Amino acid sequence: MADNDPPKRPEPGANAGWAALSTLISGIAVWGAAGALLDWWLGIPKHIGLLVGMIVGIAAALYLVVKKFG
Repeated sequence: MADNDPPKRPEPGANAGWAALSTLISGIAVWGAAGALLDWWLGIPKHIGLLVGMIVGIAAALYLVVKKFG
């Protein structure tokens, strides 16, 4: 009769953790890509735009995580 048991739901804390992690990763990816495009468009050497974009992405993502899960 194990087939009739309802599926186990994940813990609420796990959902918040996954949401925070995905916010951090997507912030770094999106702003890093914007910086890389800026590098390519302006011809900036040594990927300075990528580095700045990733740092801005980390800062923005941390701000959003703290504001949401605070």
